Amino acid sequence: MNKILILGFGVASAAYISLLDHNKKKVSVLGTPFDFEKINNLKIKKNKKLSLSFSKNINFYKSIENINKKRYSLVVIAVNSKGILWASKQLEKLKINCPILVLTKGLYKSKKNIHKISDFFKFNNNLKRIVYAAGPCLAGELIKKTHTRTVLASSSIADSRYVKKILQNEYYHPEISTDIIGAEICAATKNIYATIIGSAVGQGNDYLPSNSKAKNYFNAASALFQQSIYEMNEIVKKFNGKTSTVLGPAGTGDLYVSALGGRNSKMGVFLGKGFLYKNIINSKMQGITVEGSELMLDVGQLLLKHVGKKKLPLASLLLESLSKNKKLMIDWKKFTN
Repeated sequence: MNKILILGFGVASAAYISLLDHNKKKVSVLGTPFDFEKINNLKIKKNKKLSLSFSKNINFYKSIENINKKRYSLVVIAVNSKGILWASKQLEKLKINCPILVLTKGLYKSKKNIHKISDFFKFNNNLKRIVYAAGPCLAGELIKKTHTRTVLASSSIADSRYVKKILQNEYYHPEISTDIIGAEICAATKNIYATIIGSAVGQGNDYLPSNSKAKNYFNAASALFQQSIYEMNEIVKKFNGKTSTVLGPAGTGDLYVSALGGRNSKMGVFLGKGFLYKNIINSKMQGITVEGSELMLDVGQLLLKHVGKKKLPLASLLLESLSKNKKLMIDWKKFTN
């Protein structure tokens, strides 16, 4: 039986624990300090919030010192972008010679450069066998065993195939790719563009009555979706990823799911309706992590500098709205002939 270690116990982690439990794998879950309350609330290995139960193959820990450090067949990094330093410190305490599956989405900057999340573990932990999971994978749907198609990207086809063999089953259908650059860039930037597409809900015009309850935004959302794909394509090219990845599950597939709903799209709806960013995070979305907005504020200026503002008009408009706390207004002339 495969022995698997998962670092982090959030929503995405719970979904993959459910998947591995279904596949009858033995799993050790190490929670971050922020996960302790959730672990304490687990009774008879049942998570009431997610309507999820775990078998005896799943065990939870609060300290790596309590984990049996025998050889693992796979380590899964399932923390958010703020937890990568913690995950890196845990990896230092283990002697790992197995593939690392990274679920964390985002980018980070150092000095004048933007880096992928996998690079963080490659540089800090000298890890080489990294596989990155991307594509449309809503945690709640995966838990409910909905058919799910993702991408497992790695510079090593053998490592991708190895992880695929562990994860795949009758409802989880991963494909493999060598374009880990494109997959990671898509996974991060799709949150930015899901916010922009979400703003179509409020981007009306003077011809619509102010009290109209009709959903008059699908044309606008479609146009923003198309431009978002174009801009994601430009970003992936700049980082030397493959543009074909943007047209696959990691790009269009994941952007489609994210634009339909979720935190990033919800932020876009509020921005589109004229609310200011600071008011949104201090009231309507207080205490909620919105990856796209936070990523844009963190690396947006550097991203625009690297790729070019003229090539990323939507990203440029969003950054101006967020950083200057201004109303988001889509300037259609900036990306239409």
